[in-house]
Amino acid sequence: MAISSLFGDIALLKQALAAVVRTIRENLGFTQESLAHAASRTYLSRIENAETNPTIEKFAELAEALGLNPVALMALVLSTRDNTSTADVLAKATEDLKALEAKISTDDIRAHLAGMTIQKRPAARPADILKLRKVLECRGAGLSKAETARQLNLTRSTVGYLWDRTVPAED
Repeated sequence: MAISSLFGDIALLKQALAAVVRTIRENLGFTQESLAHAASRTYLSRIENAETNPTIEKFAELAEALGLNPVALMALVLSTRDNTSTADVLAKATEDLKALEAKISTDDIRAHLAGMTIQKRPAARPADILKLRKVLECRGAGLSKAETARQLNLTRSTVGYLWDRTVPAED
């Protein structure tokens, strides 16, 4: 499923976030300076003027500074962009999560974490071991990357990718 079909018009998210953050901040009586622990006044101004998007970390910090759960802030942003209620946004999210839970468990997700640190995946095995061997043979023969690319009729980026790899042990 394309992102645009999941989130509608992505370009409008920045505009909706700007409107939501500015409205909440002003209506709750916060100044940009009073939210400095979450974002500098300049950065907050850029968010409120739809000039930038916060990282997920900044989004969570901003939500907390505004007294909201990040999910609630995102629901407000999506409901603003889609001109619908937050209840409708959350109902759709609940429906999507139930469908996903039928395919993926939280244990599947936790398997990629060590505590709260993402586990590194092993380097991908090159799709073409023969190509890797030929590149390594050329390197061993003293050819440059450019010469290897010409001789093997490969792109220079492919040769560069394979140049420092080793042939994996047979399984």
